[in-house]
Amino acid sequence: MEARKIGFIGLGEVGRTFARAMNENGAEVYYFDVVRKNSHEGIPFLPMEELVQRCDVLLVTVVSQAAVEVAREACRHLKPGKLYADLNSTSGSVKREVAKIIEASGADFVEGAILSAVGETGAKASILVSGKKAEAFARLMNELGLVHVRYFSPRVGDASTVKMVRSIFSKGMECLLIEMLVAGKRAGVSDDLWKEIVQFMTEHPFERVAENWIRTHPVACERRYHEMIQVVETVWEMGLEPIMAKAAVDFFKRSLAVGLPQAFPEKPARSWEVVDRLGKELKP
Repeated sequence: MEARKIGFIGLGEVGRTFARAMNENGAEVYYFDVVRKNSHEGIPFLPMEELVQRCDVLLVTVVSQAAVEVAREACRHLKPGKLYADLNSTSGSVKREVAKIIEASGADFVEGAILSAVGETGAKASILVSGKKAEAFARLMNELGLVHVRYFSPRVGDASTVKMVRSIFSKGMECLLIEMLVAGKRAGVSDDLWKEIVQFMTEHPFERVAENWIRTHPVACERRYHEMIQVVETVWEMGLEPIMAKAAVDFFKRSLAVGLPQAFPEKPARSWEVVDRLGKELKP
């Protein structure tokens, strides 16, 4: 894949960061954005139709809820030989819907899932890509400065599924930390809490901590269930709604309901035994 004319649809933080890196690595970069309509950091603005016609590869970095609408608009100007790469944070089913729209024009489609926080990692963000042309696309992106774009699968939707499931952890942890610190601030102990959590996670490898949490879950879920009920009551007494804490109560309650303590009277040797058991027991 020798394409060097790159068009960005959407020039928010992600688009600006990637466009800068690609410009510095020899690509001819242009953009279209519904809000920003002037040349930005040496990157020329083009109307959608002209952008699609001029560029070989289009990278779409808009808000996730606009992904399908933007694909329909771009499709009106696409033709065979063009490649449309959707990097938005959407489900695999949305990526497959976008793929159908784009491929109807004869253009190629690649989906991308950005796993890193671009504000922190910049052009070194970890990105998985899937699709029939994804392997060649990953090589091109690596050459143009996006050094951690990795080919994942020929099937559209696979990369985004990794992103969506991973977000259970990353976005869930974000919410947990904020709920804990807001409650801590209300109680006057937020600084102590933050220092204790940072120290603990710094001094102990995450893999060991996570393994222990999972392996002890069956034998400790009843005790933890009752403890979290007390946590919920404590947070309510502070005048706060314990959203994440209530969810933890429900999770422990479900583990009790499916008989996890009976299935594992002692701590299992491997964490995956717990995961596999829950996977078999849980219903939609």
